[in-house]
Amino acid sequence: MSHRNKRIPLSRVLATIGAVAACWAVTDSLAEDAQAPSQTCTEGGYMLVMGGIKDQSTVPDAELARSYGPAVWSLVESYDAFYVLRATPDEVYEGDWPDWKAAVISKWPCRETGSEFWNSDSYQNDVKPRRKNAGVYDVGMFNPARAFPPAKTQDLVPDSCSAPYLVLILSKVTDAEAYGQYGKALGETGVARRAGLNMLFTGQPKEVLEGTWPEGTNALISVYPCRAAWDAFYSGEPYESDIKPLRKDAGDFTIVGFTPERVE
Repeated sequence: MSHRNKRIPLSRVLATIGAVAACWAVTDSLAEDAQAPSQTCTEGGYMLVMGGIKDQSTVPDAELARSYGPAVWSLVESYDAFYVLRATPDEVYEGDWPDWKAAVISKWPCRETGSEFWNSDSYQNDVKPRRKNAGVYDVGMFNPARAFPPAKTQDLVPDSCSAPYLVLILSKVTDAEAYGQYGKALGETGVARRAGLNMLFTGQPKEVLEGTWPEGTNALISVYPCRAAWDAFYSGEPYESDIKPLRKDAGDFTIVGFTPERVE
């Protein structure tokens, strides 16, 4: 019996999503359960930006908008942060991702540093105005996922793997029970970890800096040793025939893949 139209208590959905994320990493919990922050800083942080310019003709000052990129990149680096990703997807595997929409992921010494950058006079008064009315963006800060040891067997990773591949999954669960079965199957087979799965962050943003984060939507950002390793997992057995069908009616999912710039 399908439960897709049944209202699921938020606490139950979040608990189930935590269980699924744990299954991807075998025993690890959601990012909010990672190492407690110090008095001034957490152990790293990630900023996720999703958006772009749908129609260039609507940009009020194209030259000013073009100056935004170099200005913000330089300022970000001054905070000892670096860009993991600045790109549109190489591939849309599931869901709807407009061709004009990009994702930008940056890694920060701590989550608070990212917030400090965003709220600084330099960004708010000099840099951000350069893209005023030039596109629509959702921006959030995330805690990193807890590091976990690699799988003992990574038989789905080709010997020729050399270029990491980043996968972004946006999920809105409407059937916690079905999604839980999906997560259980992932954990029992260990198939994602056999493909070299490494999670960067997961869950909902700890702080929304711009835009409106869709209610009930979780992000899971992971890196595989190469695209071939991801494909071996996602398009291979037992995921394709036995595991993926378990979440068919569990909610809405968007899955996109990118070639990252830097992942360490």
